[in-house]
Amino acid sequence: MKLVSTKTMLAAIMATMLLLTACGNSNNQTNGTTTPSSANSSPSAGGSPEPEKQENVELKVINFRVEDKAFFDEVNQAFEAKYPHIKIKYDAVPTKDWAAFKEARITTGDVDIMGSGGEADIYNPALRQQMADIGQHPFFDQFYPDALKAGQLDGKQYFLPMSSIALVTFYNKKIFADLGLSVPRTWDEFVSVSEKLKSGGIEPIMYGGKDQWPINMVIGALEAGIVRSQDPAFYDKMKTEETKFTDPAWVEVFEKLGVISKYMIKNSLGLDYGQAPGLFAQGKAAMMIDGSWSLSQIEDAKPNFEVGAFLLPGSNDEEANGIATTKFGFGWNIYSGSKNKEAAVTYLEFIMEPANYQKYMDMVRMLPVIDGIQVTSPVANEVSALLKKQMPIWELYRIPGAKYEFERIGVEIIMNRLTAAEAADQSQQALIGSKSNWQ
Repeated sequence: MKLVSTKTMLAAIMATMLLLTACGNSNNQTNGTTTPSSANSSPSAGGSPEPEKQENVELKVINFRVEDKAFFDEVNQAFEAKYPHIKIKYDAVPTKDWAAFKEARITTGDVDIMGSGGEADIYNPALRQQMADIGQHPFFDQFYPDALKAGQLDGKQYFLPMSSIALVTFYNKKIFADLGLSVPRTWDEFVSVSEKLKSGGIEPIMYGGKDQWPINMVIGALEAGIVRSQDPAFYDKMKTEETKFTDPAWVEVFEKLGVISKYMIKNSLGLDYGQAPGLFAQGKAAMMIDGSWSLSQIEDAKPNFEVGAFLLPGSNDEEANGIATTKFGFGWNIYSGSKNKEAAVTYLEFIMEPANYQKYMDMVRMLPVIDGIQVTSPVANEVSALLKKQMPIWELYRIPGAKYEFERIGVEIIMNRLTAAEAADQSQQALIGSKSNWQ
């Protein structure tokens, strides 16, 4: 009797379960089409299912372009409004503090996206280990092909550029006109212009050398017309010592750096690099050898004169002097240890949306890397007109792991403590002495 009662109970339970299942199915079917169950979605006010709740993310972005703060304050606020589950933690420090700041954040893992000064870093294996492959995404279609290609290595996209820059010499058109000076096309003409400025009681060249690294821009501007214009493969042969820094071409670079240093403003080695554009805009010097990225700081200082730009003529060969040295001057890496790579790509896509990117270009007055962007600054257009012939800035050819002492050596030349021959010899010794670290 007890056995029959148990069977009867089991049959009743199974019948009840089948009935409930059938009712559930009938509630979730319309014209034979299955819809999501109420356990998995709830309709919004408009009757559509609400999207899945996304996990909150804090996206940590670090940068060295403190001058871009206004843009990133605005764009980060707009990004958070569009993607409320992603909060941006944005920090920027001056260039002189960047290396230590970046290393500290990487050590603690407190970073997702890192500002980058150019594509050269991807060729350094130690630095490349810190970079994730950004991947390939539909929004890349708007980029100029060369811009994307510059950030690729072994089929991976490690660097995403935001701007293109050139090494140029800004000049005060009013001072030039007042003294009847023309834009120099050769080295001799440049020296003549500098001498006339100095004789007229005007500081010829603005230079902020306290941070030391800006000497690389002067050297880079000279090198193009002296070294690679004569031997494009010069740096390919350095590993085998077929070419050296002690070769006549590089001795000439150091000689001409010494000449230029005589026309730099007084106490140039005590001036912060960041102060130089503003002082140039005040008319404190007639010329400034710099990267085109400084244009925004010059224009924001509202000079009461028209600014122009020309390529520093490193030689007396006008054709060689017409080759601009360029690179993709600012962009982004995603940190290889980031746990928020998907959110990082979303952020990069957002800031590269044409409307946002146009605002950035309007602010920084650099050269765009995507199609359809208007260059509104007259000086930026003048810089752009100088770029009919280009070659990559020479630092892209440096041997990863090798030691280059141009900053120390450049300071020694400016202080008249080294001859050009000594500077060349010390540069070669530093390079070869670091051979065990070459990568």
